[in-house]
Amino acid sequence: ARYSKARKDDPGPVAPRGALPAEVMETSVISYDRSVHDLAPAVARLLKRAGPAVGSWPDPDRCGDLEDFVVPAQSLRDSKAGSCDEAQAHLADMVAADESRGGLLQSFDAFVCERVLPELKRRLAACGALANEHEPVRFWYQRPPTLRLQPGPSTRFVRAHADADYGHQHGELNFWMPLTCQSKTKTTIWLESEAGAGDYSPLDIAVGQVAMFHGTSRRHHVPANPTSSTRTSLDFRVGVEGYFDPGWSMKGTRADHSRREARL
Repeated sequence: ARYSKARKDDPGPVAPRGALPAEVMETSVISYDRSVHDLAPAVARLLKRAGPAVGSWPDPDRCGDLEDFVVPAQSLRDSKAGSCDEAQAHLADMVAADESRGGLLQSFDAFVCERVLPELKRRLAACGALANEHEPVRFWYQRPPTLRLQPGPSTRFVRAHADADYGHQHGELNFWMPLTCQSKTKTTIWLESEAGAGDYSPLDIAVGQVAMFHGTSRRHHVPANPTSSTRTSLDFRVGVEGYFDPGWSMKGTRADHSRREARL
């Protein structure tokens, strides 16, 4: 989100049920069946269509492994030169428009609605936030997700931050989904154990898993990629009915993520 000094006067979102249960905010890893929900091929096809400004594979006629995707050299330098920012914006636009059958958004919707949201609902019921798993509940999930490419070797990194700094609510959860092998990229997300602890540790997560954590309050960062392999991941957020206000955005901000409502 883009923000201004006006945000200090914002009254905040309306959350009738208050804070999310502590059990739900605990960092956890959800596994999924890649034979059912493998988003990597859709991402690879999208990257191939994106053109050389975003990158290419050594063999331009075929989609290789995502780790082998080569991002232009200027993306390893400071983005203030403009070309890197333009390529990122182009890629984001392509993700948002990939609505075709077999495209990324169709695969993403199925993954969220068939794997992520049922698991989140199960956890809400297990801690008493729902009477049982049959009680209906609404979720608002970020759509499109954010596709991130981190090429290397490079000194560029994502600084430690909590998403509350950017206008995100306490009634939402972060999901971080690696699409490349950590053993090749030597890079993963680092999280603190609780808000303000500062005790960052790397998340041990593999392709075929997605991490769930409360990024609004818990700071996190991604160190530089020291390898020649490109790290690729998807991330998104999910708001929970009663804890999340779908009509709110922080005063002085312009939200940069759209949401889709789902009822389970």
